[in-house]
Amino acid sequence: MSYRTKVSALMLALLIFFISCKETKNDAFLGSAVVSGDTYQITAVTQGNILLLSKDEGQLVSKGELLAIIDTIPLYLKQMEAQSVITEINLSILAKQTEIKALQSDVSGIRREYLRIDTLASKGAVPSQQRDNLKTQYESAQLRMLASQNSLTSMQEKVRGQQFRIDQIKDQIRRCYLKSPANGLVITRFRSIDEVVGPGNPIYEIAKFDTLKADFFVPQPMLATLKFGQNLQIRIDVPQGQNTLFIPGILTWISPDAEFSPRNIQTRESRNDLVFRARVTIPNPDGTLKKGLPVEVWR
Repeated sequence: MSYRTKVSALMLALLIFFISCKETKNDAFLGSAVVSGDTYQITAVTQGNILLLSKDEGQLVSKGELLAIIDTIPLYLKQMEAQSVITEINLSILAKQTEIKALQSDVSGIRREYLRIDTLASKGAVPSQQRDNLKTQYESAQLRMLASQNSLTSMQEKVRGQQFRIDQIKDQIRRCYLKSPANGLVITRFRSIDEVVGPGNPIYEIAKFDTLKADFFVPQPMLATLKFGQNLQIRIDVPQGQNTLFIPGILTWISPDAEFSPRNIQTRESRNDLVFRARVTIPNPDGTLKKGLPVEVWR
């Protein structure tokens, strides 16, 4: 083979190689996106003075970490008041139970006497009026005992009602200790110590950072190549001269409805083509990614 033929063959092979690489690269690119994440507003559930704010803006927080304490003394006093009412009612219950025992004894005694006199009256040994009087006493004693039993039941219901109130107050006291719902970053602190807050007033805003997401848009022909749970790569722009940085992610959602590509999304397809919104979830334990960061999604 001549030298010229060898050179021509080599150039042809290189050309095929570069074309193949370009096609593979284009096929691997899925779209551009902007990193986003969940945010949480930490709001007061009860009214009171803020006693503690443990974090400032820009500080990291861990899931379950205490962020704020709202004064619990008013609620604690209400709890003690309800407990005092229960104690008072319980004393009345003891007295009523003693009364019922005495009435039960009276009813039993009157019943025995009534049965004895009824037997004698049927034989004509005693006047029937005496039997009728005992019957009236027996029925009256039964009514008094029934009224006392109903009163006892009412007292016991009041105790249960006060106990429900105490449980509710305890829950409100627990909610005075505000904790972070996720690992994140404090992006806003709305209040200061000693300020009075009410239910629904925001105190902190937390941005979750350990798991972020990025929505991108894919044309219909590409849908068949994507599957839920598929591993994808998130490409981040780096300074010139540094190695390209890729972060792994997982495809977790694809919209069932087509839409026109938004104007602010740069895609390699025509903006007039219908596309489907897809979402990649990105583990971010070291905080490399930031909300609002533009990225590219690759296979």
